[in-house]
Amino acid sequence: MELVVGIIIIAIIVYAVIHGFRAASPTYIGDVGEARVSNRLKKLSADEYVVFNDIVVLDSNGVTTQIDHVVVSVYGVFVIETKCYKGWIFGGEKSRVWTQTLYGGRGWWSSSEKHTFQNPIRQNWRHIYVLSERLKIPPRYFYNMVVFAGEADLRTELSGNIMYAADVIPYIRSFTVPIMNNKQRDKIAFNMAILAACVSEEQRAGHVDMLHKVHMEPQSVQKSASVPRCPKCGATMRLRYRRQDDAPFYGCSRYPKCKGIVNINS
Repeated sequence: MELVVGIIIIAIIVYAVIHGFRAASPTYIGDVGEARVSNRLKKLSADEYVVFNDIVVLDSNGVTTQIDHVVVSVYGVFVIETKCYKGWIFGGEKSRVWTQTLYGGRGWWSSSEKHTFQNPIRQNWRHIYVLSERLKIPPRYFYNMVVFAGEADLRTELSGNIMYAADVIPYIRSFTVPIMNNKQRDKIAFNMAILAACVSEEQRAGHVDMLHKVHMEPQSVQKSASVPRCPKCGATMRLRYRRQDDAPFYGCSRYPKCKGIVNINS
């Protein structure tokens, strides 16, 4: 009997550890945040708004980009980047990166931590650029929204399009002046659906793999390797040389708009 009880206890501990790691993973946390925003977007009237969640589209170069949420209406196209963070968040609209401060760390086992992440406003402008290009509608039709769906405390004064999850619906509903008619809205929504459907499961999986490599692996290639794609925006890269030591590296072809680099191992 004691042996059976011991096995059950060990099984419970193993289960808790495995699921604890999963719950702490960036992918899982991101999914939770997106689900929270998706549930709120369901409150929008289907007669006025067409909602798309977690779509992957191809830009004109065939590079995938993932967009958390898009809301199409006669009042404009709302493009939403969701972040599920906790702690204090510091950042400026023009800053390259923002900072997350976790006082007390992630729990009793860790100390205070600081992490940087890509400016989500700039990240979302990339999404808007792709949609504007592919849907062939002017950028003025789009609204850039960044939503923090976790327990984050925004410590920097930012404009109204940076918000908490509870503010998503009031913000969208605050736009009451139509900039297009129903026919134009329906055409955009239809083209959006076609755009999202054009991405295969293999391409979607490839996009996820690329994100894992960007965040988990050092960005470097062997000297004999083929020219890589930019780890930040997916554009083609060009061979360049550092001024200080003349060492070769790959720089993004979209520089200075994108400053992604990949080192070359000798």
